[in-house]
Amino acid sequence: MYKRKKSDGKGLAGLLLLLFLLLMVRNCACGFEYFPQLDDYIQYHNYPSAESFRALQQATGLLASRPLAGLADYFLWGPMFDHMILGVALISLLYAGTALLFWSVLRRYFRLSPLFPVIVALLPLGMEGVYWMSASTRVVVGMFFAVLAAWTFLRWLDGDGLGWLLLYLPLQLLPFGFYEQAGILSVTLTVGTAILERLLGRKEFRSCAVSLWGAPALGLYFLFTHLMASGGVYSSRAEIILPFSRYYWTVFFPDIMGQIRDVFLKGGFLTLVKGFVRGIGMIPSGLFVCVLGVLVLCVGFGLAARRLVDEEPGADRTGLAVLSGLLLAAGPVSLFLILGNPWFSLRGAVTSFPGIALVVDALLVWLWDRLPLQRGGLAALAAAAAFVFCVAGASEVADYRDTTYYDWKAAHLVIDSLEAHGLDQTSGRVGILNLEASYLSNQNFFWHEHIHGCTESEWAFAGLLSALGGEDLPPVTPLPSDPMYRQWNREANHPESFAVLYWYNGAYLYPVELEKTGEEEWLVQSQSGQVLGRIFEEDGIGYIRPAR
Repeated sequence: MYKRKKSDGKGLAGLLLLLFLLLMVRNCACGFEYFPQLDDYIQYHNYPSAESFRALQQATGLLASRPLAGLADYFLWGPMFDHMILGVALISLLYAGTALLFWSVLRRYFRLSPLFPVIVALLPLGMEGVYWMSASTRVVVGMFFAVLAAWTFLRWLDGDGLGWLLLYLPLQLLPFGFYEQAGILSVTLTVGTAILERLLGRKEFRSCAVSLWGAPALGLYFLFTHLMASGGVYSSRAEIILPFSRYYWTVFFPDIMGQIRDVFLKGGFLTLVKGFVRGIGMIPSGLFVCVLGVLVLCVGFGLAARRLVDEEPGADRTGLAVLSGLLLAAGPVSLFLILGNPWFSLRGAVTSFPGIALVVDALLVWLWDRLPLQRGGLAALAAAAAFVFCVAGASEVADYRDTTYYDWKAAHLVIDSLEAHGLDQTSGRVGILNLEASYLSNQNFFWHEHIHGCTESEWAFAGLLSALGGEDLPPVTPLPSDPMYRQWNREANHPESFAVLYWYNGAYLYPVELEKTGEEEWLVQSQSGQVLGRIFEEDGIGYIRPAR
């Protein structure tokens, strides 16, 4: 039977507190408040305040995808909307515990340093999945139940009683209800630990066979979500595409693999290196207290972590650790190879962090043993990495803050202007020309919806307008300059499809009129006749060019 040192308990409790505080200091880099983004207004304000849950399920099919997350949105996170920093604190505590649980489980088989939980918890690439509440309430909660299921499974293997088995069985169902990737992570981790137990000669295979429960658990999840589908916006998320066509291998597969590569390599580099440089540069303009707090906590983390570094070399399983880490990282991402919508966002990378951390840490420990260095130095290295990660992450929080400011500024101008002109739901569609998805001047990594404003789409902007009191307004569509529309949404966003048009210049909103100057070309003029810009189409793509 495997047993850890008794001293690990107090040491892990200390690291839990320090990791939680590091997450919170980073998340509060711009003040003790949360800066809502995109779906936040819809999920945590509009849905709970406008509908009964039953009506919401019938209208949107909320339980047809990630049903436990949908329930939590309505009954747990929604009531926190006006004080969502409390939700951020709860998620941060849960994620700190998740990182340490992964560390505890994997230290059962491999020699790992305190750098492992630092990578899992603080890597700045994960900010979208860990800070943004619409994502973190899925990603983090799902990962927590994934590793908790594996931990209870191992307790049962160690002979701690049948109760642990009875607890493990429902626990492995829960990750699927929050985030499909977390469910795949849970299966990968549990089956992986069972294989390691067998390879290391600790358990008979038949005693580990129960780890395969994840397969029927996945089937039960898809059966439930299929039964809950009601034709709403959530009912199409489970569409899949299988590798049995030329299209899959010539278009779909290269596209999604390119996205995955860009997120992990380009995104990982820029959010870390550029993010750290920007974070240091922001110290004089508001991040001094945050960086000072991070520095103090990192020193404390290094001292506390030093006690948990194994001084004796032990068995060298570096190759096995690297292979296990690669499989653990690849498992959750493999889901995107069959999802019908090839869209890989930064939040999709977070479930791979335990696998990435295992690979990096195993190689580091292997290298450390071959250098004339004391193993206690690994704790100092982990503390230094935590400092760099937190400062880089703080620059992302500053971008979230600025995006919220730009969102509110544009939304209040739209609400005031439409109300002043007497426009309501009977007035027809309203288009806002030159309203961009992002107004950040130097974002770390511009990708998909990563730190984009509600101004990026009609549905997101509608959610924001409703949350700010504009429930009776006509449908409002942001029309960015490049592109204003592509061929697939030409009909919806064509300039002549709107009853009323406005021009947004970042500070003011002007009602405008169009003067047709060509087959697919218009001048945009204010009511006083001033030319504000022009609209034109090339190869089925519409563009807006402001006048100089």
